[in-house]
Amino acid sequence: MKRRLSLAIALLGQPELLILDEPTVGIDPALRRQIWQELLKLRNQGQSILITTHVMDETELTNRVALLLHGDVIAFASPKELEKQYGVPTIEDVFLKAEEEEA
Repeated sequence: MKRRLSLAIALLGQPELLILDEPTVGIDPALRRQIWQELLKLRNQGQSILITTHVMDETELTNRVALLLHGDVIAFASPKELEKQYGVPTIEDVFLKAEEEEA
């Protein structure tokens, strides 16, 4: 309930850019799905959304992903472009391979 309320409050001022810090952390799968359905609706209505997450499968729902390592952007593209660029099947594998290459 707090997550939905926080999202509603964030949208009250109709911001040009909606910034959400790990909006689905610590919630049940049903609520997680509802939040993502709402975020996708907002995106389809033209809302710009910046989301931080450690849940790699959530990045598959985004237009673009910036992978960060020690505060630096090490990769930036669509999830599919990153998977192709790194030659791996998932965005989680992209992060692991990119992290390995940076070491």
